[in-house]
Amino acid sequence: MEQFADLHVHTNLSDGSDSVHEVLALTARNNVEFLSVTDHNTVAAYTEDTFREADRLGVKLIPGVELDVIHEGKQYHMLGFGVDVKDRCLLDICAHNADMQEVYNLELLRRMELDSLGVAEADYNGYEIPGGRGGWRLLNYLMDIGLTGSLLEGLKYYGQYEFKTNTIKFISLKEAIETVRGAGGVPILAHPGEQIPYNQYGGDNAGFWSELEGILQAGIEGVECIHPLHGFGLQRELLALCQERGLYISGGTDYHGSFFSKQKQVIGGQFVSLDSVSKLINHIID
Repeated sequence: MEQFADLHVHTNLSDGSDSVHEVLALTARNNVEFLSVTDHNTVAAYTEDTFREADRLGVKLIPGVELDVIHEGKQYHMLGFGVDVKDRCLLDICAHNADMQEVYNLELLRRMELDSLGVAEADYNGYEIPGGRGGWRLLNYLMDIGLTGSLLEGLKYYGQYEFKTNTIKFISLKEAIETVRGAGGVPILAHPGEQIPYNQYGGDNAGFWSELEGILQAGIEGVECIHPLHGFGLQRELLALCQERGLYISGGTDYHGSFFSKQKQVIGGQFVSLDSVSKLINHIID
């Protein structure tokens, strides 16, 4: 019987809708053997209870994290697999990124308050996300005061006020790579097809490959080749690139539960075979 992995899953500890225990139950139900919870800028999912529950369900956990990074003035996402979730430097950069995200959100809130949109910094400072619900704090606040009807609807204000994520003072790609390695992990570029323009219907994709090459030269050790927003053509090319260069291959659903598109709503839905990611997993568990 073929075995499967899902190495990119989010919980309500970052911007997913499901709890860690719900994610573990879905993983077991969908016959996924290896799972990595890769919450944004936090490894809070990896408690002793989580590991005990995974063992009980027969799910093999690969400790992971998804870090926001800046490289040459642009934001990317980088996955770290096999990390020591108690590593002080890793926890520090996670905290830094979370703080910078909140600074960015607060700047947007202040602009909205000046325009009398019904928000108030004083109220926001005392606001707490209702227990069990994930997502950014500002998006939750906007929904709970009735300004938006969903978390995703709140994203429109970032565009309306021309707030770009590459202006957030996230850690550099170089620092992220060094920190993940220092924590015993493997740095992997997440979903390049989502963050670098790629024409899957043909045409000139020289810009994509040039930008990707610059990231690889920074010290990235692998690529998330299998992802719901990668067409089969790009997936095939990325797999070939990794095999040719001896880079690690990763893949997953980028599951966020009910918060994102149906493409990302089934754990194991990308059918990432264990064979395709065996080099990465074997390196981590050996």
